[in-house]
Amino acid sequence: MRCRATSACVLPEDDAQRTLTLLHEADAVVIGAPCYWGNIPGQLKVLFDRMVYGMMGESPRGIPQPLHKGKKAVLVSACTTPWPFNVWFNQSRGAIKALREILKWSGFRITSVIEKSGTKRRPALTDRDEEKCRKAIRRLLC
Repeated sequence: MRCRATSACVLPEDDAQRTLTLLHEADAVVIGAPCYWGNIPGQLKVLFDRMVYGMMGESPRGIPQPLHKGKKAVLVSACTTPWPFNVWFNQSRGAIKALREILKWSGFRITSVIEKSGTKRRPALTDRDEEKCRKAIRRLLC
């Protein structure tokens, strides 16, 4: 917990610190993740775990304090599970839930969520998918 106590990573500089610097500079982010067993990939989870000291602080009493308040985010997830089972069985919905939780405690406001299901049979974006993406970008820029 030394990184949290000092608000700086004690490890040698790597992509986690560089990514955190980019997050601090950004007004908005788009975070996309495939669904692995109803969750985000382990590498993405490790990245967020490594950056927790720069995502969320805490008061002297231990109350979480978001460090990115006022920033916007769009969440994107894809899975091979067809609709509506991707929602019912918490596949892409599980990945989105994990990202929501991380970003909520970091202060981000989720402006849009895009879930692409059934990618094994239909990997390409449909016209409807493309329209969802355009709407998400418009919301992000407003």
